[in-house]
Parts: sequence; structure tokens; C-alpha cells
Amino acid sequence: MPLRPERGQAAGSLLLAGAFLLPTAFPQLFSWIGLLLAVPVFLLLQNEEEARALRQLRQGLLAAGAAALLLGHGWWFLFLLAAAPLAWTLHRSAQSGADPAAAGGAGLAVLSGCWLVFWTLRGLLTGVNPYASLLADLDSSLEQLMVIYRSSGELSGDLLQELELAAAALRKILPKVLPGLLASSAVFTVWLNLTVSSGLLRRLRPKQAPWPEYRLWRLPDNLIWLLIAAALLAMTGAGGLETAGYSLAAVMLLLYFFQGAAVFAALLCRWNVPVFWRIVLYIFAAAQGCGILLLTVAGAADTWADFRKLAQNGQPPSRS
Repeated sequence: MPLRPERGQAAGSLLLAGAFLLPTAFPQLFSWIGLLLAVPVFLLLQNEEEARALRQLRQGLLAAGAAALLLGHGWWFLFLLAAAPLAWTLHRSAQSGADPAAAGGAGLAVLSGCWLVFWTLRGLLTGVNPYASLLADLDSSLEQLMVIYRSSGELSGDLLQELELAAAALRKILPKVLPGLLASSAVFTVWLNLTVSSGLLRRLRPKQAPWPEYRLWRLPDNLIWLLIAAALLAMTGAGGLETAGYSLAAVMLLLYFFQGAAVFAALLCRWNVPVFWRIVLYIFAAAQGCGILLLTVAGAADTWADFRKLAQNGQPPSRS
């Protein structure tokens, strides 16, 4: 027996509330769910009439927010709430016919803005600079790790000296790369929600899928100049320019790793590799440093080489 509209709406609201409440109430166990919270919101917006979907979203978030306040996890819930604007942006991009790169760029702008507002607001209300606090915590954790190594007595003098040198080098470079690592976390979050949302929608409702298969996704060709500019700034810049170069390089390398993964998927599809072995190869490539490097290089080189012509029987790949 099908659910009545009122019951269906209540069920949708409860599912959304649960999705947001789990990582809020139990961050030690379910914090990973926070990376994917835009997925259920996006699917709801795509599959329901917009006004109805927004009502369910509002009711679910209000219920989860109230529970988070009672549990004393209000700040964490507010941080996770950035998934809702991200999902709305991806939904609007899908409706407007934007390609995956444009949708991801819009989502990245919105998510970065939400995170910036959150951390600025928290810093003002708590009187603690979040970035300086994070940098100090990382430095303190590194020092504590070295204290443990020194007191263990299990390491040789030469090995301990090498670790000391490595720790000193890491302390020196950490302030230069930390902004890029934070920016890359936003890029990764958008990419993860975009790819999972697109994949699920293609499986559940193929006719409503707004984007092609992941193996056909590609970045705009002119983005390669940002990677070249980042490398130049990192090598020749000083102070803020050098930090900007490292940060931009981290973001661009991650983006080209994602494009390299799409190239890899296209080639495996072209060679008719069974699904099981594709999964094994994906895991192997992502777990090996050389595999990550090769995929990143392949993603950047695809700007000129257009490897995915092989994946479509000699026909030029879709630029969508």
C-alpha cells in the first residue's frame, strides 16, 4: 500500500534528520557520513516537487538541529549544515544543464563560502583564531610524536636524527601547504558528493540523470594554465605568493588526479575489464604513491593527448 503524501513527507523528513544527526551525535563513529550529506539532499531535490522537497528539508534540519542543541553539538551541526547549500547548488546546476565541471565549480564556491562564514563566526564568538589554533595543534601533535620516539629507546641514533630532520622540515613547510590542504578538502568534498549523487541518480532514475558517466567527465582545457602558474609561484615566489602557489598547486593536482581517474575508467571500459578487476585496479592505483602520480600526470596530459578517444572507439569524447 503506497504511503499517503503526508506520511511520505514525514518519512523523508525523518530520514534527512537521521542523516544529519548521526555524524552530529556520534562523530567518532559516523563523522565520515558528514562528507556525503549533500547526496540525500540532492536526491530529494531531484526526485520531489521542489516546494515539497524544501518542506521536507526544512522539517528534517530543524529536527536534527534541535537534537544537536540538546546533545551540546550545535557547532558541529552548523558545520555539517553547509551540505544543504552545496546540494541546492548542484541541483540548480543540474536543472540549468551545466556540465559537471561547471556544477562542481559552483558547488566549490558555495561550500568554501559557507565554511569561511562558519569559521569566521566561530572565531569571533569564541575569540580564538581557528586557523592559528589548527596550525598550533598540528605543531604540538608533531612535537608530542617526536617526544614519544625519543623516549621509546627503540630507534637507533641515526634513524632518530633523520626523523628529527624530517619533523623540522615538516614544521617549516606546514604553514605553506596548510591553506592548500584545507582548500583541497573542500574540492574533495564537492567531488565526492557530485560523483556519488550522479552515480546513484544514473542507477535509480537513468532518464533523469543530468550528467554523463564519470569516465566522460573532463576539466576545461584552459585550467592547465592555473597549474603552470601555481608551479611558477611555488618555485619563484616568496612569502604570500609562495604560499598561494603551494595552495593553488595542491588544488590543481587534486583536480587533475580526478581527471586522471576518469581517463583510467574510460580505458578500463574500452578494454572490457570485468567490474571486479576494475575495483581492484582502482584501489591499487589510489593506494600507491606511484599510482596517484601516474593518474595525476595522465589527467594533466589529457588536456593535449585526449586519451579518451580510445574509450569511444576512435570517436572524439564528449566535452560535457
